[in-house]
Parts: sequence; structure tokens; C-alpha cells
Amino acid sequence: MPVNTHILTRLQGIQTILNGVHQASVPMTSNTSGAERQGIIDSFLAAVFPSHFRFGTGDATDRNNNRSGQLDVVIEYPFAPSLPIPSGQTRLYLAESIAAVIEVKSNVAVQWNQATHTANQLAPLTRDFGSTMIMGQKATTEIPLFVVGYTGWNQIQTLQTNLATVPNIHGILVINEGFFASSPQFGGITASGPWALWGLITCLHQAMSTMKATSFNPLSYAI
Repeated sequence: MPVNTHILTRLQGIQTILNGVHQASVPMTSNTSGAERQGIIDSFLAAVFPSHFRFGTGDATDRNNNRSGQLDVVIEYPFAPSLPIPSGQTRLYLAESIAAVIEVKSNVAVQWNQATHTANQLAPLTRDFGSTMIMGQKATTEIPLFVVGYTGWNQIQTLQTNLATVPNIHGILVINEGFFASSPQFGGITASGPWALWGLITCLHQAMSTMKATSFNPLSYAI
């Protein structure tokens, strides 16, 4: 099957924009992480996925009273509640309201320990769905976590090696170098160049799609 050159051209444009975000953010020192996180949301996620999905930041909790630390980007299932902080932008998310989480790093190779720390904080949380109708793949109890670095490793094999050491991280994207690898749970996808972005898009689409036939009762958090 021939490569779709129209999609490739668009991906090249998105990759260029994201690299520009990184270059502009580097001199900003303490503000860099916030600017790069917002760049992923505004220039990539919100631009690619339908408007009914919300992309935010905050903590997550589950029915067992577990709580994660701060999560960079939360992809929220659009038919479930989450709690904002009055006059703030961060939220407290119910585990079942999260389709996926993205950890954003300026340099994923240098900051890999930070990414694994986030993964370890998120890992105890479980999604407890009620009645579920299986349409394709079934939603898992664990919350999928993907790591996106503006820069980092320059070989797909290195991404795969690091994924294998942290089973609760489900994919790694390095934007500037153009490499992506996912865990076996998400098909063991590998992609390079601008198609690396498409690899992450594909996995996020899968994570979102598994939520379509799930349900839960928010009252279970109080009783």
C-alpha cells in the first residue's frame, strides 16, 4: 500500500511547529516545562483530535483512594466528570475519566528518571468500569501513559529497550529525532521521521476508542 503523502506533509508541518516550540522555550528556564507542555496540547493534541476531548493537567484518584502526583497532560474521556480547582487550571480526575496520560519532557533521555517516577505514581491507580460492551479492544484497568520528549534518544532500539524496563509506560515519542515505539499492549508500533507523530496518534486513538462502550457510577467514590 503506498504511503499517503498528504498526511506525511501535514505531519512534517506539525513536527516543524513543535520543534519551534522547543527552540523558543529553551531560554525560558523555569517556564520551559509549562510552555512545552502547552505546546503539545495546543499545537498537536487539540489540533489533531476532535473538540469534544479535553486536554488538561492535574492529579488523578481512584475508588481505592490512591492518588497520583501531578500529571503533565491528561486526555479526558468527554462523558465523565472531573473536579477543577476554583480559579485554577488544574483538575482532580477520576481514574475512569482518563483515556490516557502524557508525560512531556524537554529531553527524554536526560529526564527519563522523572518519567519513570510519574509512571510509578500513576501505576497503583485502577479504572473500575461497570457494565462494558466490547467493541474491538476492551478498556484496561490501568491508565495508559505515554512519554513525549522534544529531544532524546536517536535510535528506535533504545526506545524499545527503555520501554521494556518500565512496563507501565506504553509508548515513547522523540519529536526532534522523529522516533516512536509503543509497548506490545499497543501493538509494538515503531515509526520514524514525521510518521513518529502518527504512531502516537494511532495509540492515543486506540486508548480513546476503548472507552466508548464503558460506564461507571461516580457515586461509587462516595459510598
